[in-house]
Amino acid sequence: MRSKSRMISPFVAAIAIVALWAAPSPAAIPPDAPAPKVKDSTARAGGFHTPTAGASLQAPDSTIRMGFCGGDDWEPEINADAFGHVYVTWPHFVGDPTCDPASANPRDVYIQISSDGGQTFGPPQIAVDVPYPSVVDTVITTNELGHVFISFLGYGHVNREIDIIVARSTDFGQTFTWAKANGPECVVCDHPWIVASGRNVYVTYASGKNHYLSLSTDGGLTWTETNVLKAGGVAFPEGGVVDAAGNAWFAWGDCKGACSGKVGAVYRASRTLAGTSITEFAEVAEGPAGPDCPYRGACGFAYFGPQNDIAIDAAGNLYMVWQDGQVHDKPKSPPIVQLSRCTAGTDCTEDENWLDVGRVDDKTSSGCAASQCYALFPRVEGGAPGHISAIWMDDRLGVPIDHTNGWNVWYRSSDDAGTTWNGASTRVSEYDPSRSESFPNGYLFPYGDYQGIDLTPGAYVPVMAWGEGHNYNGGPTAPGHVIYGTLP
Repeated sequence: MRSKSRMISPFVAAIAIVALWAAPSPAAIPPDAPAPKVKDSTARAGGFHTPTAGASLQAPDSTIRMGFCGGDDWEPEINADAFGHVYVTWPHFVGDPTCDPASANPRDVYIQISSDGGQTFGPPQIAVDVPYPSVVDTVITTNELGHVFISFLGYGHVNREIDIIVARSTDFGQTFTWAKANGPECVVCDHPWIVASGRNVYVTYASGKNHYLSLSTDGGLTWTETNVLKAGGVAFPEGGVVDAAGNAWFAWGDCKGACSGKVGAVYRASRTLAGTSITEFAEVAEGPAGPDCPYRGACGFAYFGPQNDIAIDAAGNLYMVWQDGQVHDKPKSPPIVQLSRCTAGTDCTEDENWLDVGRVDDKTSSGCAASQCYALFPRVEGGAPGHISAIWMDDRLGVPIDHTNGWNVWYRSSDDAGTTWNGASTRVSEYDPSRSESFPNGYLFPYGDYQGIDLTPGAYVPVMAWGEGHNYNGGPTAPGHVIYGTLP
């Protein structure tokens, strides 16, 4: 998912690691390679301290903090498997050790695991050690066997490469091994997204206009990369699902040109045939450029820019939520969330089979003076036939609405494929006086430009994870936190 930020600086300390790891030559970097777009941090880590605190929901609360009390935890993702597990993963940055020395642990990919459907979680644990100074952009998925896969970026070596790493576990997340999934063409890669079906595992990622898919047919051990499309300005895979035939579907929220103008975003859906790299695309929708981040110069590229996600219900209907402007052809218009749908049995690689359904968010139902608040970072998940659950962040409760306060996660569901909604949205995020970014009207700023939702298999209980922060940069003096939430 998109952790879009400033260019990464080389890490001199990585030289010894590069020598041992035998990384490819710096000459492999094309001279026109796009600048990486990942959040960075210069905070110095303390020594490693084993985390010991788990997390459990306590009534009447429906949310709990995951990760470290002192942060600095960014952009989580979530998955619920068919065996009662709920997994939350995120990249940890160096946080404030005042409340717990483990908060200042070095940067790494962490995971917390629940074995009781998301009621209690064990302590944070490092998913896998990799020889990269920096890691970010974690996404997690499981297959029907209960195998767990986490994709993420590994970077920070002096050769400037940004690699796609896939970690795999066959023991419900207790231990992981890893492999590099990109190459030879993509050497400065971004924004991976992963899905799995049996031994077939698919990870998409991008580099500029290049849309990549890497396929593993042996459960994530070895990978083959294919450039499946060259189009647009900057590509971003944003979500993925697998259909009943084992085909992999991905949502792409691509920038047109520099993500500016009346048409700043092109929203695509792609289908990859089961066990192959054969991929076709449909253009689902377009949207205007997103608004500027309120922290000018301190947020990543197009931080409030194109966002979408894809879902499938038990009947095989496909859904896409996507970010629009409330004035559709006006750049930087306050964002809203729209829904498109492709009915099961039709060819969803054809543009015309994706139908506009209508508005998802209801940001003006309470607060949102003059409709100036922003509805951002939509996610969607499919359940029983016709059922979808959607979440987004908006700042309708901001006082004032300046986009630096009053942010919350909102949930809404539909049982008729999005034609109507089951009432007004529900505020999921809650006030936590123990965290300095949290206030009664919401948190100060979205910490990361994506979040996660899943529905527990069978019961279809929504489980969610998101980041709450003070600002974009975070760090030990203004750490962000990962929050888990659920609803009855």
